[in-house]
Parts: sequence; C-alpha cells; structure tokens
Amino acid sequence: MIADADLQSMTAAERADLARRLAQLQPRLARRSIAATERARRWFVIVIGVASVLMIPWVIALGLRLPPRYLAGNWDLTWVGFDGALMVTLGFTAWAALRRRQVVVLAALVSGTLLACDAWFDIMTASGPDRWVSLATALLVELPLAGWLFFVSHHLVRLSMRRLMVLSGQSPEVSLLKLPALGVPSHRKRHPGPRATA
Repeated sequence: MIADADLQSMTAAERADLARRLAQLQPRLARRSIAATERARRWFVIVIGVASVLMIPWVIALGLRLPPRYLAGNWDLTWVGFDGALMVTLGFTAWAALRRRQVVVLAALVSGTLLACDAWFDIMTASGPDRWVSLATALLVELPLAGWLFFVSHHLVRLSMRRLMVLSGQSPEVSLLKLPALGVPSHRKRHPGPRATA
C-alpha cells in the first residue's frame, strides 16, 4: 500500500508512471483500444451535434404554430409524475451523498436540472394568484436549490479531477472546461505521410 507521504515524495514523472501502471492492471480498461474509444467519441459528437442542429427548425416551428392556450389532457398525472420523478432523484442524491458515492455528481446534476425545469413550467403554466405562488416558490426554493446542486456537482468533479491530475503528475490548475475527458485522448497523434521528393 502506498502512503500519502510516499506519493508526496515522488516526482511528477514517477506519479504519472505509477498511474499508467495501475491503469494497466485493469483488464477492462486495457481491452478497450484507443481507436475504439476515439470512434465512440466521434459518434457521440456527431449524434449530439446533429440533434442540436435539428432542434433549431423544431423550436422555430413550435414558436410559429403552437397556440398560446391549450387544454391539456392528463394534467394531474403529468405533474404528479414529474414531481414524483423529482422526489426520487432528490432522494437518490441524498442517499449517494450520505454514502459518499461518486454517483452523487450525476444525481445532483439531474436533480438540479429537474428543479430548474419545474420552476420554468410552474411559472409559465400558472395563471392568476397561482402565478405569484409559482414565482415565489421558484425564486426562493427551486432555483436556489438547483443552483446549489449544480455547484456541488461541479465542485465534486473538479475535486476528483484535481486529485487524479496530481497523481498522474499533471498540473491540477486546469479549468474544468479545458480538462480532457477520462479515457478519451485529447487529440490523436497524426503520423505524417511520406514526403514527396523532388
């Protein structure tokens, strides 16, 4: 077992070498080739990129065609189902935090997103005195709690990544937006083709 004092006394290159060796001990990580990982990353970028571009005409069409008022069916089941899902994700987030599980990062992100959506739809669908109640609930409860959950998920990802970067001998002072995803090479090494000779 390596103690913290041992890690502190290692050079950055020694820590990076140790991290590489530990990663090679994991058979599942070793089996997945860099090419397969890069292929999966490329497909992910293509599918999500195309989906985001296709949303542009969809949002424009909705803006032009949807009526300002609409009598909705299953109104009660829609809201009970949504709030039930929110209750489950908040409960799971609390459980993951209590148990100190890494999945708390995802749970907090999902819970925060559902809270923000709940605030938006509560305000936009309420009318009369209910609109003021929805606005107060959103501003005093839902949006602050959502913001806190987003902060916590960001902080935990950043903390985990800083520790991994220190162990691998890299600078931990990289912005989360510039930090490469784990297991995905940041850029492929290009092998130049044969040079044309004159």
